Amino acid sequence: RIYAIGDVAGAAQFTHMANYHAGVVIRRALFRLPARVRLDAVPWVTYTDPELAHVGLDEQAARRQYGEVEILRQPFAGNDRAIAERRTEGLVKVVIGRRGRIFGATIVGPHAGEIIQPWVLAITRKLPIKAMTAPIIPYPTLSELNKRAAISYYEKTMGNPWLRGAIRFLAKFG
Repeated sequence: RIYAIGDVAGAAQFTHMANYHAGVVIRRALFRLPARVRLDAVPWVTYTDPELAHVGLDEQAARRQYGEVEILRQPFAGNDRAIAERRTEGLVKVVIGRRGRIFGATIVGPHAGEIIQPWVLAITRKLPIKAMTAPIIPYPTLSELNKRAAISYYEKTMGNPWLRGAIRFLAKFG
């Protein structure tokens, strides 16, 4: 049995991939546990100013693979932490499919490499966009951008007259 990790294994040649490969090899070789390398949730970060981070499928790849997709955008300019630090240039962009399946996320802005992590987890665990709306996020942080992007998925339903009527009806019962 021969195992290869890191750059010699091909695909994404990042230090974090070598660490990931090592974990897979340890599970398989030492503990005889089933483990396979997954390449659908490999994050990458370009350390420029501003940073660029990405995980999963980009918009074009998602359209090729799944057809119709929806794009969620959340600009840094609306985030209180970004405003306080005077670093409002940036954007969180999320590609989702029918029923809120998350296909990919791209972030350009300060600390994008840190902010991308929840999307890595969501894609790794195949979480729906709904899961990204649930956590309590500390305020004020740039991480709020992720939750606000996820919440924007539901904004289109707020214009539905039937839903607004149902909310008004339920509000009467307090």
